[in-house]
Amino acid sequence: MDHFYELLSEKTKFCHQIECLITSIDRINNDPVVKERLEKLKHSIESCVENCGRVYIYGSRMYGIAKDDSDVDLYFDTGDCFSGKIADDYTRQLQLIDLFVKAANKEFIGLEIITETRIPIVRFTHDSTNFNCDLQFRSGLAVLNSELIKLYLSMDERVRWVVIAVKHWAVSFQLLCDDFSTYSLIWLVLYVMMQYKIVPPIIDLWRMHQKHAPIYTEGWDTRICFNYDQLKPKKSSKSSISKLELLRYVFEFYSESNSIILQKYVLCTVLGEILPKKTFYSTFITKVNAIDNYQCQTEKFEKCETLINTNFGSFNRIELQNPLKLCNNVIPWLSDTNMNVFIDLCTKSANSM
Repeated sequence: MDHFYELLSEKTKFCHQIECLITSIDRINNDPVVKERLEKLKHSIESCVENCGRVYIYGSRMYGIAKDDSDVDLYFDTGDCFSGKIADDYTRQLQLIDLFVKAANKEFIGLEIITETRIPIVRFTHDSTNFNCDLQFRSGLAVLNSELIKLYLSMDERVRWVVIAVKHWAVSFQLLCDDFSTYSLIWLVLYVMMQYKIVPPIIDLWRMHQKHAPIYTEGWDTRICFNYDQLKPKKSSKSSISKLELLRYVFEFYSESNSIILQKYVLCTVLGEILPKKTFYSTFITKVNAIDNYQCQTEKFEKCETLINTNFGSFNRIELQNPLKLCNNVIPWLSDTNMNVFIDLCTKSANSM
């Protein structure tokens, strides 16, 4: 992959390549034929089980960075389950997957049930639209996480540019897989954007939502994923840092010299700060207790102490807090060999720029 390092060193050529990629992505995401195919896919899935819920698209197809060959991530709400009624019932999710597989017609090719992931999914190709799909039945939290990313990508054109560039980089080095999703990669990038004041931390969005009622999903308040049109005039960054500089900052942030320090801390997306792992649980509670409308999240967080200490207790990996489900680590894969490869690639890429 030496050619990629060479490309990074040729700034004009690299920027042109990313601009061409963005043009292609925008064409695909705005194509009415593609939108029609996606609607057809949703209808086909919903038709498999009559009178049984609604299908939602999330992931890169929702927040607008999908390429023509990108998979489609789908959530099937089989009836009043969006808020998380069966989120903790792994057996019920598998039962629904089995029900779907048995009901699926010949449009669904290569049906494969995958249980090694955090959320069980069924993977298949939809013949009439030629989409490769991952379908899950857990809850609508993944949909709302995608809404939140969509909001962040709309805040500043540089953010979307850097995210697409880093995803292109990750694909080139074959980093993305079931253990390392685009979602994880995006939050690694967004956290760096918070450090340079390009986007606000999650807590700033909460301050803008003080007048809105809580909306619970899996027991967590997800109100910041709604009503974000009114935020657009308030969230522009005054920073003059270029897109290419921000890309280099991402690689530098996760490079070898800095990662040694990061492994001692939790990257806190809520506050946009690093918090010591040894005292993460208590430090986080102390810092957010003073925020008026954050009580719902704090109370839920306090009930998860054992899980939090498990998810953020390793001192040999980088750990980043989920922006909505605060007890979860967005990048649990980032340990041992995977982490060393990621850090090495970031270090080499930063040096190439």
